[in-house]
Amino acid sequence: MSGPSVYTIPPHRAFADAFAAGLQARYGKGPTDLAAGLVLVPNNRAARAFQEAFVRRAGGGLLLPRLVTIGDPELGERIGGALDPLGDGEEIPPAIAAVERMMLLSRLIQRQRDVDAAEALRLAGDLARTLDQLLFEEVEPARLRAFAADLPDLSAHWLSSLDQLELILRDWPALLAERGRIDAADRRNRLLRAIARRWREAPPNGFVAAAGVTTVAPALARLLRTVARLPEGFVVFPGLDLEMAQEEWD
Repeated sequence: MSGPSVYTIPPHRAFADAFAAGLQARYGKGPTDLAAGLVLVPNNRAARAFQEAFVRRAGGGLLLPRLVTIGDPELGERIGGALDPLGDGEEIPPAIAAVERMMLLSRLIQRQRDVDAAEALRLAGDLARTLDQLLFEEVEPARLRAFAADLPDLSAHWLSSLDQLELILRDWPALLAERGRIDAADRRNRLLRAIARRWREAPPNGFVAAAGVTTVAPALARLLRTVARLPEGFVVFPGLDLEMAQEEWD
């Protein structure tokens, strides 16, 4: 098996413009050729930067590749046919609405703490961010307790907060299941895993590029690994250190 196709654009180059130039040179011989491909980008700001870079090179007209922001909660809708259908009978539940999520989390907090509604909402926001980070990094909440066990000098206040957090996170999955919903971060992880599996089994017909995606979340890292090994897939990093030690390369 050949190695992964990984490239870099040095930091002194404008990343979006350099990427657009390279992609057009490789795949854009005709004005519609790029439209057959897919470019994965980290966020909406990056997508706008790439769109503007391609427009600057359009000349007499150019159809752009599909740009998919893989940090977007609505990833399934954005990536289109790559996930239609998922195969193997897999169905990914819809994500719970943000407002409903905040209301439910605030109620769970009020069950555990004697706080008013305003304070419960504020704490729900903090809890939602913590939960998203755990989901994003694929960390089981139970590992928080293991972490605390390794630090016996933690204050009683911190340990009390951890106890309350564990109770809330224990009840949260049941509340979601009752509504047939999952967290948006969980849904994104499942979609990313489904995309990687689909592309390993049936690579897309056109090219697939991941450009400027540097997040180290496990689900994204696995997708990048898959893209880099597709027959017409490659990953482009900004400012990758080409002189790093072998252990870091590994």
